[in-house]
Amino acid sequence: MTYTWGYLKENTLSKLNLSEEEANQQGFLSNFPYYANEAMTQICSAIKPHYKYHILEVVEEEISVPFEMPEDFISFSDGVALYNGEEADDSVLDYFAYNQVICNKAGYFVIPYNARWFFFTKDLPNNTVITAPADICDAIPLYMASQCYKIDDDTKAAIYRNEFEIALSRIDDTDFKSQRSFKVRGNW
Repeated sequence: MTYTWGYLKENTLSKLNLSEEEANQQGFLSNFPYYANEAMTQICSAIKPHYKYHILEVVEEEISVPFEMPEDFISFSDGVALYNGEEADDSVLDYFAYNQVICNKAGYFVIPYNARWFFFTKDLPNNTVITAPADICDAIPLYMASQCYKIDDDTKAAIYRNEFEIALSRIDDTDFKSQRSFKVRGNW
């Protein structure tokens, strides 16, 4: 199944038991992108980030100048940074501040980081495909519904927040950075 922004909105509306017009009258619809981004940030910060690489080509004039990470940056990952194809050590790369690096030598850098899978905006067309795994897309409407109910109905808000947390526990955070072999030894 392909998840779209329209699907996430409809899923949320069904949880709220509201039509799009009713949700718009209550001011919920305009808040959906904000709630979706909050859910995405929580998921990517704590459970399942989008593992990406920031590539820099540093020239002599840029040595010791802080480079900011891309906009989808959440945090630095525990992957291995590379300098000219070799593992980068502290002599060539410093992690600086929340979202910056300082390159101490000229060359080609590949810096691993944790990113958001998707960023929602107010003008997002309904047919926009959400480029995030299904387990993440399934959790987002639960969070959105909980935030909408938070204003007037604490009980329903808590129910959907609990469902969101259950969905979070089901998100598969497996990331294989290398091939693994499973060998069974013995006489069984």
